[in-house]
Amino acid sequence: MKFEEKKVAIFIDSSKKSGGAYQEFLYTLKNIKKGNKHKIKFVIIATSKNLDLELEKENYELYYFSLNSLSRYVAFLRNDSQFVRAIKKFYFFENKFEKFLKSKNIDLVYFVGPSQYSLYLEDTKFFITVPDVSVRENLEFPEIVDNSEFSRKDIIFKKSLPRALGVITNSEIIKERISFFYNVLKERIFLVSHQPSSSIDEFDKIDLTLQKEVREKFKLPENYIFYPSMYLPHKNHRTLIKALSILKQNNQNMKLVCCGNDIGYLQGLKDFTKKKNLESEIIFLNFVKDEYLPYLYLDSSILVMPSLIGPTNIPPWEAFKMKKPVIYSNLKGIKDVLGDAVFYVDPINPNEIANSISKIIRDTKLKEDLVKKGSIKLVENIKRNDFSIFFQIIKEYRTIQKLWNFDN
Repeated sequence: MKFEEKKVAIFIDSSKKSGGAYQEFLYTLKNIKKGNKHKIKFVIIATSKNLDLELEKENYELYYFSLNSLSRYVAFLRNDSQFVRAIKKFYFFENKFEKFLKSKNIDLVYFVGPSQYSLYLEDTKFFITVPDVSVRENLEFPEIVDNSEFSRKDIIFKKSLPRALGVITNSEIIKERISFFYNVLKERIFLVSHQPSSSIDEFDKIDLTLQKEVREKFKLPENYIFYPSMYLPHKNHRTLIKALSILKQNNQNMKLVCCGNDIGYLQGLKDFTKKKNLESEIIFLNFVKDEYLPYLYLDSSILVMPSLIGPTNIPPWEAFKMKKPVIYSNLKGIKDVLGDAVFYVDPINPNEIANSISKIIRDTKLKEDLVKKGSIKLVENIKRNDFSIFFQIIKEYRTIQKLWNFDN
């Protein structure tokens, strides 16, 4: 089979409710469609059939593939055990994932996020996106240290990143940390900044019927603080609730709307809200449909994101697109990404957060200035077109592979 017919697989190992990873996946598909000048053949491999995707209309080949626990363990041992490597030619120890890839003529895999399947590749080359390295630098958070998912990520990073053709991340400081923690050459780490989620990026006209539906469905107030994020301790909803309590004590009754996937922390936040006597001021939503998200931004006054882990996240870029001012944690490295387009606060200081909210709400000029700078930052980000790195990795790999191809 000729070299040009080889395919690149986009591998998605998470569900729609995983938030950033799923949005990264949609962002990748959008940019492939827009920038595939070399006519590279892409296919999609998903481990779950519950992705709620409409890929048929995009004419992608879509495959579902997953290994059972025993097969995953055997695949892992092939790379980790000298004994198994010695006998891997036997059927029981064959690499079923790599066999599947070869059967579909796939010679390169892009993992949208950390995936244990990257551990199973021996001959097939790959590159991967790493959004953060919180497993190494945020050890004070129980959900990171005690969570097997985060521990598994650390194993994936240790064994996969040094073997990757390229590692894609979103900020210079994360690049430095990946290189330091996982022994990856900086020349193989590439920066691709976040973009608004697909539903926000494509939003260009208000659907009054849908806007009314969202307002009524979620009983939204007229103006509110908005915080879209998974319900986890390090997302720091608790300090934002404290800031809201301070505003209320100062006779500034602001409303707060939060939305995101709950993995067990939401009830604690509701109890804390009740303790602070803020039940009528805060609306907690679970994961919302993509088409609802633009309207949650649209009716809000401000995005406040006091996350303790980052430095970067997707919501600021969404707020820039929807022309909303942003208050963001002053995490190390964030100014290299967002510049002066957001209002920075100490994320563990509720008084500072409360004062910042009050200042922006009352100061029309400051609010307009932040919105303007956010719009400029978003345009600069689009013009930079750093997603071209994605195609560069593929092109350089294919160019080198041609040295072994004598068909043409």
